[in-house]
Amino acid sequence: MKRNRVKIRCTGFTLVELLTTLAVIGILLGLLIPALNQVSKTATRIKQKAQFHALGTALESFRNDYGDYPPSAYNNTGTPTTYATASHHLAEAVVGRDGFGFHQSSSFRADGTDGTNPLYAPVVDLAANPNNLKLRKGPYLEIENANAIKLSNLYTNYNPLLDTYVLADMYKNVKHKTTSKSVGMPILYYKANKLEIGHDPNPVEWANNTYNIDHNFMILSLIVPFGGSHPLSNSANAYIFYNAIKNPNFPGDPAYPASGQPPRPYRAESFILHSAGPDGLYGTTDDIFNFETEK
Repeated sequence: MKRNRVKIRCTGFTLVELLTTLAVIGILLGLLIPALNQVSKTATRIKQKAQFHALGTALESFRNDYGDYPPSAYNNTGTPTTYATASHHLAEAVVGRDGFGFHQSSSFRADGTDGTNPLYAPVVDLAANPNNLKLRKGPYLEIENANAIKLSNLYTNYNPLLDTYVLADMYKNVKHKTTSKSVGMPILYYKANKLEIGHDPNPVEWANNTYNIDHNFMILSLIVPFGGSHPLSNSANAYIFYNAIKNPNFPGDPAYPASGQPPRPYRAESFILHSAGPDGLYGTTDDIFNFETEK
């Protein structure tokens, strides 16, 4: 008896089909990855703006309690000479030097005293001095939300700056030197001098400006934790900062600074917060401030 043999044909992908499929997947990934990166950048920017909003609310609470915003001019009182910058003042006002709130006797001295007596831990034993805590206000923002980090956990060579807390932004450009976690760069703080109307990037005129870039120059001058230097570490580049904060609705006289009325900055009556942005460098086009611009 003759049997009919059924031929079974094995089906599968040909090499051409496989290569075509891989090419399509590659194209889709090429389209998807930039989109995901953009989503991530947008999400982080939203977080940064939210942090600025929270800090703004905290600073308004501070002003309600003490009649004014914290100063931004650096201070070097005490021995040995160390400097408390505007970034230090911001952190002290919002969370206190030790995370237990702002001491009402503080005048933001670099030595952490009222001129005679120490105000903050670890010099003050808080357990043995409960009255110290009674004289505190705040923290005006939860220390986790404030993103408070000691300067020595961001920079290796931070002398002669004070090794107390600064508030880091939401961009994780730096490795925390104790935990190795990715953390942000210090938020720069500038208080408006409402008695001055200048807006001149010339170093001779900074003290006559509504905002004085010199208040953060010691932070700007530190070597970037991941290498290099900030564009704003060069005083000749101060124009980058002053152009960034210039309010286009108040451009001033075209003849300024030779003569005429100067431009007006954003937030000329209060304060400016400044993040280095995604690249971690102060003075580049991705810097973020606590005001909205058209870019």
